[in-house]
Amino acid sequence: MIKEQLLKAEPIAYQSLRNALVNRKVAHSYLFSGEYNPLKIETAYLLAQSIVEDKGDFACEECTTCKRIRANSYFDVIYIDGYASSIKKASIDNILDEFSRTSLESSGKKVYILANINNASNKVLNMILKFMEEPGNENTYGIFITDRKEDLLETIVSRCEDIPFLTRDFSFLIKEYENRGFDHIDAYLLSSILHQFDDELDLNDPFYINAREYVYKTIDNLDNKQFLPVMFYKEFYPLFKDREDLKKCCDYYLNIMITMIEDALADKSTGDKQYDDMLKKINGHNPIRLLQIFLEAKDKLLNNPERKLLFDAISYEIISYI
Repeated sequence: MIKEQLLKAEPIAYQSLRNALVNRKVAHSYLFSGEYNPLKIETAYLLAQSIVEDKGDFACEECTTCKRIRANSYFDVIYIDGYASSIKKASIDNILDEFSRTSLESSGKKVYILANINNASNKVLNMILKFMEEPGNENTYGIFITDRKEDLLETIVSRCEDIPFLTRDFSFLIKEYENRGFDHIDAYLLSSILHQFDDELDLNDPFYINAREYVYKTIDNLDNKQFLPVMFYKEFYPLFKDREDLKKCCDYYLNIMITMIEDALADKSTGDKQYDDMLKKINGHNPIRLLQIFLEAKDKLLNNPERKLLFDAISYEIISYI
């Protein structure tokens, strides 16, 4: 049960939300902030279930309605994640369109969840702000999730009930991936970069598998100035002829690389020899500058650039500092 995990890991968030539910003083906008923690997404679904169930406490999590909400098949709950790519204007337009209509579900409650809301342009954030101010229905609720509250418009933050999450524990996600058949390091990486359990993810997913392989190749060849451009052009780019498929692999690559650099800086030890050896190599190559290069590249994803041009720029930056 998510509510039990929440009580154990985040007692302050648990009590704040439960008090609002029990006293029937649920805010129309919540912001789940604080350091990265995948439990924020699970809690957002739990709150959506509780709002819809409307029994003056946390939802049961077991009924058909609760299961439909968690499976994203409940018509009046919309989930959008800006982690892999920025939240688009079209996604917000869809919320506005869907929520302007009569409720399709018997509860009449409508909830939208925007994860990684900081990965949105100012234009999109202003659209969200306008909708918060004029939802058109008193039974409309918004739940926003961010690891970087400082990047949000102050006007959005001020209109939300801020629920800070204090820990960075995603062990329960790792266990779910391991139960699915993934080895420990893949379970760890997928939990870190997806922030949730994807029950449709194949063990041999070509986007993730190839991205991880080429992250390792990149780290192995940080001393070789000629290798990276050749690797991208002759090996990495030809993997997928479809532009969207290449984008998926490139985005996995960036997220895996950022996770590994952060782990290197934190002197993390996973027990996986190959992974831990890679972290040592990163620490021997100015990891702070490396992290800056890849975080800047990820920020540029907000403008949906051509991935080949973005990776050319990454190659140039790495070559320049070696």
